[in-house]
Amino acid sequence: MSSQVDTNDAITGTVDKVGKSWLVVLVLGILTLGLGIRALNHPASAYHTIAVLFGAWLVISGVISIVRGLASDVDGGMRVLMVISGTVSLLLGGMFFRASTIDQALLLSLYIGIVFLFRGIIDFVAGVSGNGGSSRGWSIFMGIVGVVAGFYMINHPFAGAAAWITVVSWFLIFFGIMEIFASFQIRSASK
Repeated sequence: MSSQVDTNDAITGTVDKVGKSWLVVLVLGILTLGLGIRALNHPASAYHTIAVLFGAWLVISGVISIVRGLASDVDGGMRVLMVISGTVSLLLGGMFFRASTIDQALLLSLYIGIVFLFRGIIDFVAGVSGNGGSSRGWSIFMGIVGVVAGFYMINHPFAGAAAWITVVSWFLIFFGIMEIFASFQIRSASK
């Protein structure tokens, strides 16, 4: 028991040292800011990079899903679903690697649009069926935004991709600036 406590203390101590290292936070902020500026200035290459990473994620998650589906601790119905979803994921990932840049952008935009659409429907239904909860209005609003964004991405995949990359780029810039400021706050607090 004491070795587990010692290990947890060592891990916590290491995490605390890294978390309090203002230089690590500063470098992360500069990198995040730089990535946001780069993505904003070169949206096509940023979107292509995201599409390639998405294709790699599909392949990796497909392999993991198939392996999990073939594991002995999974029941029959779940096993079949995991193997099927893993196979579909592998096929989609393969499509991403064989597709041209334009086709990758189209496929990723359609995927994002479908996710926005379904998530928007889920949020809207949750908000409408809520029992007067404090977040009911927010769920309805976010549901409508999700449905509209989903339809826009599906019907205008390239314009939607440009808008999506622009929004993500500005978020990266904002978070990079916030991390830079946080690094100086950590530095002054540690003195």
